[in-house]
Amino acid sequence: MVDTRFDYRSKATFKSDIKFSTLLEKHLFTEWASRVSNTSNYKLEEYSDNGVNNDGEYIRSGQSTFGADFRVTISEGKTIYQDLPLEMKWVPTAGKFTLKKNDLRAYQKENAAILFIYNTKNCGINLRKPKDYNLDSHILRISKKSKDIKWGIMFPESVEKILSLTDRFHPIRYMGNKVGIVIKSDEFDNLFTQYNWEV
Repeated sequence: MVDTRFDYRSKATFKSDIKFSTLLEKHLFTEWASRVSNTSNYKLEEYSDNGVNNDGEYIRSGQSTFGADFRVTISEGKTIYQDLPLEMKWVPTAGKFTLKKNDLRAYQKENAAILFIYNTKNCGINLRKPKDYNLDSHILRISKKSKDIKWGIMFPESVEKILSLTDRFHPIRYMGNKVGIVIKSDEFDNLFTQYNWEV
């Protein structure tokens, strides 16, 4: 029987998927950190890993993988978010975000924000995880679509807002039937400010 922790994948596939996704997200986060002050109203002061090292290595059962990926100090005008836990999420398919309820609760407990970097246009170019796990070629594929990529930070108050939508949570088949919520793109502006990846 396949462990539901792996969302109905084998352990080997799960480990490869997590390694690839973590390294891709760390790359995208670093790219974001280098451009955030030039593409938005925010100024990034500093950042670091938060909790588990973001190297993509397998974490044994019993060790917590919940919680945000990074910690940042970021300012917007006179508002300063000091040592803010910040989860990083790359969304390759346009039109929606799918979020697990247990993850959202963990971010709520940590008073964390979520950085979304996401594709806005499905145009026949597949930005989902490639079967060959070739990270370099996948990063190049994403960079060629940069005009269609946006980003935004969902701050803790918006995480609370999503968790309050109790009637919209249900088991998500493609996430191993874990309970989650689908947020459509026409709701994004009510949850965070959207910025273009390219200036």
